[in-house]
Amino acid sequence: MRASVRLLSLVLASLVVLVARSASAHQSSFSYATVELVDGGRRANYEIRLSSNDLYEALELDEERDATDAEIEAGARRLQNYVFAQVELDVADQLCVFTPGAVRALRDGGRFAQLEASLTCPKAIAAIDFHYTLFFDLDERHEGLMTAEHELVQFAYPDHTRFHFEPHHSHGASMLGFLRSGVHHVLSGADHILFLISLLLVMAWRARAGELELRAPGATMRRTAAIVSAFTVGHSITLILAALGWVELPSRFVESMIAASIVYVAIENLFRPDPAHRALVGFSFGLMHGLGFAAMLRPLLPPSATVMPLLAFNIGVELGQLAVVLATLPLLYLLMRTLGVDWYRRRFLPIACVAVSLMGLVWLVERAFEIRLLGL
Repeated sequence: MRASVRLLSLVLASLVVLVARSASAHQSSFSYATVELVDGGRRANYEIRLSSNDLYEALELDEERDATDAEIEAGARRLQNYVFAQVELDVADQLCVFTPGAVRALRDGGRFAQLEASLTCPKAIAAIDFHYTLFFDLDERHEGLMTAEHELVQFAYPDHTRFHFEPHHSHGASMLGFLRSGVHHVLSGADHILFLISLLLVMAWRARAGELELRAPGATMRRTAAIVSAFTVGHSITLILAALGWVELPSRFVESMIAASIVYVAIENLFRPDPAHRALVGFSFGLMHGLGFAAMLRPLLPPSATVMPLLAFNIGVELGQLAVVLATLPLLYLLMRTLGVDWYRRRFLPIACVAVSLMGLVWLVERAFEIRLLGL
């Protein structure tokens, strides 16, 4: 039995290290697009934002790195040709003219290249067929997000590369799309996962008379609920405020603080294994994580009726967060209960915290100084 649990502990430690290591690779990328019908429905205006760190091939840069504002503007024609060879808009029942528009560097919670285009038809457009294959040859996990009226569309490889859009189509599916997007954003965001894992590593014990002892399962769940709820309240506040445009901080600062939150909690776990104010820490850093969530959501919100999509996305974030907690906390509790609190603290916790804090430190340096370390 003990051999089996020791194997479990090795698996858990390896899992923490692998999550951190996987985060060092180029994380799955996103694009953000909108389509809007104007001129009595005869013209469709299309706009797409691409992260500046996804343009190295499109702009034929010398290495895999962020494109500068000057490189984006100088390579506008090349970027148009690259993008619109892989993003196609088609109206089946009439002959329409597709016209690429402006290309500009943009800062909005992050650095982007924003491309505009229009599809002009002789009469009102009844439907548009989209075919999206952008970046799938570079990153099969890439996701293209698009809002069409109030509907959120998600293009993904290999089965979701086409979308049939009919104007004024019911947007009931939009809420599900924003909810799924919230879940996906948490589960694909290694920094948010590592922060949650850091919080969970010391949930199952408490200090009494100078010694650490295992909490009862119910007490562990209540403590976890209180601290994770504080984190939830924090990131919900700033997610809503920032997504609505009421609060904005430089993305470089926000992303650096998210990395710093991981380093802080992991190190605190080592030196203060039963911190008294962990809920306050969760709330405070939650404010920064919410700004990070909002940077992804803001380009997708429709120009009006934003409340329901915003709430659906936030609920999706909570569901993704709950999935991480439910998958991790029982395993950590079982490990501590079977092998003992002392063994857990002396052997497992240092390995996990060092792996997490080192990855957070790499992110912190990369984001604060806008560099890449060791080719990450």
